[in-house]
Amino acid sequence: MTATITESGTYERLVGFEITDEELDAAKTVAARRLAKDMRVPGFRPGRAPRRVVEAAVGAERLRSEAIDDAIPPKLTELLEENEIVPAVTPSLENVDDGESGINVEIKVTLWPTIDDLPNYKNREIEVESPEVKPDELDDQVGRMLDQYATVEEVDRPATDGDYISIDLSAERDGETVEEASATDLLYEIGSGLLLEGFDDHLDGVAAGDSVTFDGPLPGLPTAEDSDDDDVTFTVVINEVKEKIRPELDDAWVEENTEFDTVSELREVLEQRIGEVKMKNLVEGFPDIALNTLLEETEIEIPDALLDGEENDMVHRFLHRLEEQELEINDYFAATGMDQEAFLADVRQGATRSLKTRILLEAVAAEEGLDVPDDEFDRVVEEAAQRSEDPDGMTKALQGSAGLSARADMLRDKAARHILDNVHPVDENGNQIDLEIATAETIEMEHGSDDVVEGEVVEGEVVTGEIVTGEIITDDQTIDITNESSEEEE
Repeated sequence: MTATITESGTYERLVGFEITDEELDAAKTVAARRLAKDMRVPGFRPGRAPRRVVEAAVGAERLRSEAIDDAIPPKLTELLEENEIVPAVTPSLENVDDGESGINVEIKVTLWPTIDDLPNYKNREIEVESPEVKPDELDDQVGRMLDQYATVEEVDRPATDGDYISIDLSAERDGETVEEASATDLLYEIGSGLLLEGFDDHLDGVAAGDSVTFDGPLPGLPTAEDSDDDDVTFTVVINEVKEKIRPELDDAWVEENTEFDTVSELREVLEQRIGEVKMKNLVEGFPDIALNTLLEETEIEIPDALLDGEENDMVHRFLHRLEEQELEINDYFAATGMDQEAFLADVRQGATRSLKTRILLEAVAAEEGLDVPDDEFDRVVEEAAQRSEDPDGMTKALQGSAGLSARADMLRDKAARHILDNVHPVDENGNQIDLEIATAETIEMEHGSDDVVEGEVVEGEVVTGEIVTGEIITDDQTIDITNESSEEEE
């Protein structure tokens, strides 16, 4: 078959070939027969109407277009097989022109990218943050613990970071009050960043009786119909400035409020447990750290067609999850404060990382000669079938096209494990860290609290901010240090 194959990009090929008049005429006959099956033509049984009758009914241009669509795939498939070209995504029709003896077709074919120079992963040292507890980390956690028992007292001075202010908050847009942004006697911690984006920037040095006005966005507020501006005008009236008073850390306080007897014992055990949490986080996070390090050192040009396909798949899966939760995409935007442009940018970034990861792992698998033997895959199929509500259907699916995807996933998993077997974490001084020791003792941990300081905190009451009473939070983990007997008494 006469054809031309030209390089239109690093991983793109432009395939050109001719469909002769004879081939197109034969394709028209086949297309007419197919179209006739869905037509009701008086005097003819379904599918039996002559080509000229079908052409008169649907029009010559449509029949020609249908014929071209039918004629292209088999010729393209033959050409790709002859030239050992494997498309990564569905080829796209670029051009169709009339020729002297038929029509000339150009098809863009996108190839799966490859990596010529793999990043070094053999006996590789990758720097990570040491799991050892630094003095300031321990001091910070002790301070956060004391914050759970802090009280607030009114002071006659300008406010600074860490102070609480009692405020009346209001907002207007185009002269009309925005009820969603109105509050009275709201207690807010300066520097917490928990209320509005940029809110703290306008509160430095404010005192009781001051009033502050500024413009800014209000997340979740729809844009006005006659304006492209999302900003509203906020007014903050400062009623009181209150200072947070921590309890004095001494042995008596420790004995009364924790399971320990002395400050020294508290700090010693707390340091140990924070270190265990840090080690646990490092154990769980190191695979991503190692992979990200290699990805940053990997130069891969990813074709737009491949990125577009991955991006569309990710959006489709995301919308499907929203549909299962009976949510609309606009609900998601309102809840997160994200707009469509930022959402699509995140998706594009995720699609890029996903494809780079797959390409890298496949390159490592090829470099190391890794494979998935039939007996190993058969065991996976059997286990998946046993877990499925439809064992026969699951087995049939994994023995078909779904099985190719499952094998590819298994191969990439092997490549990822091979990388982890060859890389070693070290601290900033080059000292190796043994991740296998991890946490020797079982520590009861829960997720951190999402509570924020609100207006119900009053003078003399305990401030219960982002710290849950009786727990220490470090890297989104919590460690229980509460005196159990005290809880029972309460």
